[in-house]
Amino acid sequence: MAFLKRIALALLTLLSLALPATAQSDDPMVFGTVHRPPFADTEGDQITGFSIDLMRAIADEIGREVVFEPNERFGDMLASVRAERVDGAIANISITADRERAMDFSQPIFGSGIQILLPKEAALGDQFLSLIGGDALLYVLGAVVLVVLGWFLMRAATGVSGGIVGVVAMVGGFALLLVAAGTITAKVTVTALQADVQTISDLQARIVGTVAGSTSDTFLDKHGIQFQGFGDPDAMLRAFERDEINTVVFDGPILAHYLQTDGVGLARLIDKVYRPENYGILLPAGSALKEDIDLALLQFREDGTYDTILTRWFGNSFIAE
Repeated sequence: MAFLKRIALALLTLLSLALPATAQSDDPMVFGTVHRPPFADTEGDQITGFSIDLMRAIADEIGREVVFEPNERFGDMLASVRAERVDGAIANISITADRERAMDFSQPIFGSGIQILLPKEAALGDQFLSLIGGDALLYVLGAVVLVVLGWFLMRAATGVSGGIVGVVAMVGGFALLLVAAGTITAKVTVTALQADVQTISDLQARIVGTVAGSTSDTFLDKHGIQFQGFGDPDAMLRAFERDEINTVVFDGPILAHYLQTDGVGLARLIDKVYRPENYGILLPAGSALKEDIDLALLQFREDGTYDTILTRWFGNSFIAE
């Protein structure tokens, strides 16, 4: 009897030790996120987006629930993971060496890269009006008036003085034409410089904006490009629409989404990707969730789940590597 009591006591002890672990595994995972459509949209009634759907699918795969904790700033989201206040974070988080040193990343979830957004090219008629507008137009009109006046004075001249005045007027008119030509040439040169970006150094002639603290911020700083830093992509793109900046350097997928929504007819995206990078799910250092999440991601790549979620948010117009 005493032996059976000892066995029962041992079983109860083991059960009591196992219960906290079981309860903990049943608790929902808490993942931070930030407003970065189409990866995470936190402004509606429900949090949605490519990254959000992917994380929900991962939670289902590993038999856990997940809740999302929105952050106002990208940096706050990263800090919450570093401090282990949440189980992880997901949005458009670039995998970088600095972040990897302090925290852990999952397998890549999306192939991204830095791209450049420019204003949409004006129609030929608008470009012509822009070139001849302002001072150039005044110079041309003044030149025409002086040349015509000089011609009439020379035709009507009855003496030497009248002829001289006519000649002076015509010379002045031709001089104004030269000034107008110089003004238009200068405008053409500036327009050509600002029309496109072939190399990073071309950004020196432009008013550049990006999101402060982003990988694009680091990229521009490394290349010595002056820029205006904004708190989030929405503020940056609103500044672009108000012509406060004429170039945006940021994550290509975010800019591509803008072109298909609020930026229709306003902007164009340079095809070149200046620094390819991958997004990942950010986890605290040594997270026990990493292996389960990685296995789920690999499974999704193999069984088509990943492609289904990708197509749902990007269709066939954007192909991530």
